[in-house]
Amino acid sequence: MAASSRAQVLRLYRALLRESQRFSSYNYRTYAIRRIRDAFRENKNIKDSGKIEELVNKAKANLEVIHRQVFSWRALISSIFQGSMRGRGWRKQ
Repeated sequence: MAASSRAQVLRLYRALLRESQRFSSYNYRTYAIRRIRDAFRENKNIKDSGKIEELVNKAKANLEVIHRQVFSWRALISSIFQGSMRGRGWRKQ
């Protein structure tokens, strides 16, 4: 593997792990981290540049999915929390 593609793969690996750390749920977080590590270990000996490029593109797509899930989950929790705080004001007696 060329040095530039190796560096790209390592950056992508770190970005996936970093983004997975942002899951608020312990179960989602540990599952994502375990799957990322397993996938990279499983494919570490691949030499075919076409296959490497395919896997890198798949990992980039997965990074975007993780980012969207983390963002929408946090937005949902935030809106629920804000809604419940507003609701408390109306229920005061």
